[in-house]
Amino acid sequence: MLYFSQNKFFIVTLICWLFLLPGLAERTQAQNKPSYKMDAAHPLAKIGTELAELHLNQKAGTSQIQKLSSGGLRKKSPLQIEGDYVVIEAIAEPNQTAKLLSELKALGMTHAAAYGRMVSGLMPISTLNKVAALPNLHFARPAYKPIIKVGEITSQGDAAMFADSVRKSQVLKGKGSKIGVLSDSYNLENGAEKGVKSGDLPGKGNPNGYTTPVQVLEDAPAFGGIDEGRAMLEIIHDVAPAATLAFHTAIGGQANFAQGILDLQKAGCNIITDDVSYLNEPMFQDGIIAQAVNEVTKKNVGYFSSAGNRGRQSYQAKFKNSGKNVIVNGINYGVAHDFGNGDITQSITLPPGGGIALPLQWDDPFFSVSGLPGAQTDLDVLVFYKGELLPDFSSLEKNVGNDPFEFLGISTDPTDTAEIEIAIVKYSGPDPTYIKWIDFANGEPTEHETNSSTISGHSNAAGAVSTGAVFWGYTPAYGTSKPAREEFSSAGGTPILFDGAGKRIKEVVRRKPEIMGPDGVNTTFFGQAVQGKYYFFGTSAAAPHAAAVAALMQESAGLTLSRDQILKVMQETALDMEDPGFDFNTGYGFLNAFKSVGAVAKPGTRSLVMLNASNSQELQTLSEGSVINLTRLATAKVRFRAQTGPMKVGSVILELNGQKITENKAPYDYPNSTDSFELTPGDYTLTATPYTQAQGAGEAGIPLTIHFKVVEEKILRFELINVANGKVIQTLETGDILYLPALPEKLNIRAITSPAEVGSVQFNLNGIVTIENRRPYDLTGTSGGGLNFTNSLYILSATTYPNALAKGKAGDSKTITFGATNLPIDLAADQAFTVFPNPFAGKAKIQLKAAATGNASLIIYNLNGEPVTTLFNGNLEAGKQYEFELDGSHLPDGFYVSRFVTKSGVAHRTIKLQK
Repeated sequence: MLYFSQNKFFIVTLICWLFLLPGLAERTQAQNKPSYKMDAAHPLAKIGTELAELHLNQKAGTSQIQKLSSGGLRKKSPLQIEGDYVVIEAIAEPNQTAKLLSELKALGMTHAAAYGRMVSGLMPISTLNKVAALPNLHFARPAYKPIIKVGEITSQGDAAMFADSVRKSQVLKGKGSKIGVLSDSYNLENGAEKGVKSGDLPGKGNPNGYTTPVQVLEDAPAFGGIDEGRAMLEIIHDVAPAATLAFHTAIGGQANFAQGILDLQKAGCNIITDDVSYLNEPMFQDGIIAQAVNEVTKKNVGYFSSAGNRGRQSYQAKFKNSGKNVIVNGINYGVAHDFGNGDITQSITLPPGGGIALPLQWDDPFFSVSGLPGAQTDLDVLVFYKGELLPDFSSLEKNVGNDPFEFLGISTDPTDTAEIEIAIVKYSGPDPTYIKWIDFANGEPTEHETNSSTISGHSNAAGAVSTGAVFWGYTPAYGTSKPAREEFSSAGGTPILFDGAGKRIKEVVRRKPEIMGPDGVNTTFFGQAVQGKYYFFGTSAAAPHAAAVAALMQESAGLTLSRDQILKVMQETALDMEDPGFDFNTGYGFLNAFKSVGAVAKPGTRSLVMLNASNSQELQTLSEGSVINLTRLATAKVRFRAQTGPMKVGSVILELNGQKITENKAPYDYPNSTDSFELTPGDYTLTATPYTQAQGAGEAGIPLTIHFKVVEEKILRFELINVANGKVIQTLETGDILYLPALPEKLNIRAITSPAEVGSVQFNLNGIVTIENRRPYDLTGTSGGGLNFTNSLYILSATTYPNALAKGKAGDSKTITFGATNLPIDLAADQAFTVFPNPFAGKAKIQLKAAATGNASLIIYNLNGEPVTTLFNGNLEAGKQYEFELDGSHLPDGFYVSRFVTKSGVAHRTIKLQK
């Protein structure tokens, strides 16, 4: 970062404008139109001054950020830069989005996404000049780092909105819904596995049985977040633990965000929540993210967006032409807005270590949303410090034909307070009607405050449920008569003045926020650390609370609710807060999960549980496709219990494989609360249907049907595996002989179990013991090693165990005996050839027929390929049956090979001698 003293600042600024960006030189005639803006013919004009400076400064080896030491002011443009890449938003010429996307990828764009006219992604800084030259590009700009809506106070929101009570009384866990989260990142800090093991996230190893992992459609680039999305998912899992979860990053630009919304819906999410907003989302028009929200809500997705944490840090007014031109050093910057009583500047205090992140917009349509004509007026924001204009801190972008958007980013040193003044000036075009800025940092206007709305962008979309924040301690659950909102929770009231096509419409002011939620629960890692615990807060926490309650509502109603029904009930049952009914600070009030669920809940079977009949202890909760391992079960005598919500209903009819019983009082057990059912291996179907009256009379509630299987743990078989390609060569059985010359070089033996997954399998091959803890259960593991077979007899056994490392009570075992030999045997022909008995203890008979008349031999070999006896060598007649006797009294126990050779070919049989 480069630092400049005040007396050098304007020299550096002048050098920047004159040499780094040719075409930006200032005119000296005050009466002339200023030419400090980048000329339209400039080769970098399409990418704007910030990206142009970034590109040129990279080539020069300098920084684009400058400082004025007096007052400690820093220009702070929140570009998203990772190494040699910057996140950009490129706006295509009409109907050229697909071509622009392809061209940008060819120039090196990664994490590319397109929605409407916009393409966003990570672009090499070195190729920005080539981006500017693309004919299909209308203009490009930085994708400023989005705002993640974290607040300042924590809560215990689950209890505050009575969600814990509703889970208990209605036996609900959010089953059947899939909730998608859009935020910064999920697992950049590699803490997800820890959250799963602690029970705060679902996934393999979750101690509470919620083993379906979070589906991550796209995580953030390496620089892109602090895993706030994972904290949101922890909140959802606390409130609706049985809901399945998904995540998509939202920080790769607006097109990435919009596409992520669509991708989550396509992935099956019926509920989506986010806590991200972009500084350049349109305020007076639905932008592409808002359009994506509306698109999925039309498909019955409940979309809960955090309202934001800006309180009323906004200025909104009608543009008042002061008739005064701002002229500095002979430069006419345009005619200024009158803030009131002829004052053309507005004072803003920047606290120590603070600043402003201030987007200015006005009532023109966005080209990036609706195409031509785009903005008709060009406004700029000038920054003054101690009465002196700071051009390099001001926002002076070209707007006409593009978007009505300017941005100020300024910060102070940790020990400095600064007082700046801003002027909003019209460079060209007609006077706008409305102008509006929202400060996304912590600057404090000291004059001309309007305390206007701060809910804007997609949180102000018709389809979004904008969710504000309430401190958990200021709720009735914790002793207050009325919930009290967080002061930072954003207020609604921003008008919509244009439709999606950019046409001006009659002003629409949507009722935002719709609902208020609690700001936070404990998380495993995120938020404010207090005495070893982390607390997550702000509207970022409120929105996922509301999304999780929507999942409880859906489950209670049998997944039949529309998005509109959920919102209507939430509003009707909310705890009123400030003004009676709706107000722009608190919406319809604080979310009451107990009443919301109670208003839509139908009697239903929420879960089916298998109990030990002898002591009524729960053995397991059944889910669709459950496999019950009878070998590991404490008892085969069980009962099945229907858990209903409400917990007491008129009656429940339970049906197991066609056998029905009716239970008129809780507990609702099959076969009843005192008898038992004995499990045997097989397939089962269990259905429980609640009714409002006894004996299955009255209105039927929501039934639950579960198909499950009961198995006895077995080692089903052994398979010989080709290590090189993982393919099965053959099933190994007792008595098999492996003819090594005909087999691949590397071999392994796999144990196939039922059920397919057990705790571990212990092998014993000729006294050598190995243990495999994961599927597939291969004797030498899955690292690529093989068995070194020699001419020998092998005894192989395998035993299942319930835990890893062969811990716990041993289960089923299987043992086989087989041999291996290097004896070269042609396996092509097969004569009529039998041996009996086999195995034999003393003598065995061998019967055979020759396929053709001629010379033949019958020789017995051991596994080393050595002949031990010749039973025949001479001529045989075709089709005649012959019988020979093998006397094993002088032979050792083991395997032998009988080899029958004729001119038709060779046949063999394995013989086992067992005295």
